[in-house]
Amino acid sequence: MRCPTPAERARTLLRGRLPGLLFLDDVTVPLPVRHGTDRAGRPLLLVPADGGLRAALRSRGPAAPGGVLRVDDVPPSADAPSLGQARASGRLHPVDPGASTAAALEFAASNPLPSLLGVGTDAVLYRLEVTGVHLLTDGGGGPLDLAAYAAAVPDPLHEAERDLLLDLADHHRDELEPWFRAALASAGIDADRPRAARLDRYGFTVDTGRPRRRWVRLDFARPLDTVEELAELLHPVLFHPHVS
Repeated sequence: MRCPTPAERARTLLRGRLPGLLFLDDVTVPLPVRHGTDRAGRPLLLVPADGGLRAALRSRGPAAPGGVLRVDDVPPSADAPSLGQARASGRLHPVDPGASTAAALEFAASNPLPSLLGVGTDAVLYRLEVTGVHLLTDGGGGPLDLAAYAAAVPDPLHEAERDLLLDLADHHRDELEPWFRAALASAGIDADRPRAARLDRYGFTVDTGRPRRRWVRLDFARPLDTVEELAELLHPVLFHPHVS
């Protein structure tokens, strides 16, 4: 069984497609932020030039303020398992104006916000120089190896996961259920109406509907890099089920 590593989960959560909260040293109330990441997974914050966050960051003077960026997973359905909560901690540094264009392009690669066009006039970028990353899940969790985190990549299907699962449930349930049942039966698991609860580049997390061993992983033959590869993989199952 293969599933995303803790480092891959953290990179996926911190990528910028989910809401983030910034906890600054000595500030009791977390601040919502728009964020992305650079190629090494370091968070980039898009900060309006006029606003409370910019004022809070500048009030610290020349010293780089310490902060923690927290991102909680938003599962595709209310009863689906969560990827957990990722936290990146470190010091916040304003991106040098001469490097802001390159940083904005890296930000856009992870989270293409239209307001990035305002960098240098209406907004500024801050980079969190990471000193620690934690992933917390229902099963526990803890600190991650920073080299493993930097080397990991976000899941390429995560952004489209909810829409893909809805489409499969609405239009292809009759084809998927027997496919899931057969795969589960080969592992000695009986399930009357299995359904896909989560999806990532390595496979499905299937809800068996059983009180014990409810969530079961079904792996793809190889990791996927695009939605198009997923469509190619599932085409025989969805449109030629008796052949697959």
